[in-house]
Amino acid sequence: MRGFKRLPGELFSLSYGAIPGRKMPGFACVVSAKAIARASARNTVKRRCRAVFRRIVDTRHPLVYVYYAKKAAQSAPFGEVERDVRALYARVHSPLA
Repeated sequence: MRGFKRLPGELFSLSYGAIPGRKMPGFACVVSAKAIARASARNTVKRRCRAVFRRIVDTRHPLVYVYYAKKAAQSAPFGEVERDVRALYARVHSPLA
């Protein structure tokens, strides 16, 4: 994704950027089989990531956010997933990002 920036987190890495002409924010959660082997565990991580993102998304920022799960996300409880996803999202919209 050319022109996108990448931020590392504890459980996820976030790639974000603008797509010309896009009016609403976009979102994806990528969990590779290399990072988490079992499909049921990959789906759980995706569901948790999506649930947090729906709570925090701000429609005033029409960026595309792509979260890439790390191996540690598999065993992390929901609270840690929420903390990491929120922290990465906040870093994007902080003045220093």
